[in-house]
Amino acid sequence: MSPKTTKKTAAKKPATSNKAKNTTTRKPKEPGPDEYSKAFLKEMKKMLLQMREELLEDVTRSVKEESNHLRFDVGDFYDHASEDRQRELALTLSNRERDKLMLIEQALKRVEEGTYGICEVTGEKIGEERLRVLPFTMLSVEAQEEIERGG
Repeated sequence: MSPKTTKKTAAKKPATSNKAKNTTTRKPKEPGPDEYSKAFLKEMKKMLLQMREELLEDVTRSVKEESNHLRFDVGDFYDHASEDRQRELALTLSNRERDKLMLIEQALKRVEEGTYGICEVTGEKIGEERLRVLPFTMLSVEAQEEIERGG
C-alpha cells in the first residue's frame, strides 16, 4: 500500500466516529438548585407582560374618563370640592400604578439579564410561590420580614 491510501483510510475512520457522536441525543441541562427552569421563567415573563398590558389599559381608561369628565364639568362649589378630592385620589392611584409599572419593567429586564428571582438583600433565590404571587418582587420573604422589623 502506498502512504496516500493509508491516509485516506485513516481519515475515513474519524469521520465515521464523528457521525456517531452527532446522532447521540443529549438531555437538556437540568436547572440547578439555585436556578429556575426555562418553563418557569417563560411563565413569569408572560405574567409580567400581561400585568403590564392590563395596567396600561387601566391607566388609559382612567385618563380618558378624567378628560371626558373635565370637558363637561358644570356644578356648584361643593361639587367641585368633591371632584377635586376624587381627582386627588386618582392621582395617588396613578402614582401607585406608575410605581407598579416601573417594578414590572425592572422585573422584565431582570428576566432578560438572567438575574430574575434573586433577592437584592440576601443574593439568594426567591421562592417560586412568592414570585407567582408577586412576580415583580425583588426580595425574599425573609428579607422582606427583616426590613419590616426594622432590620
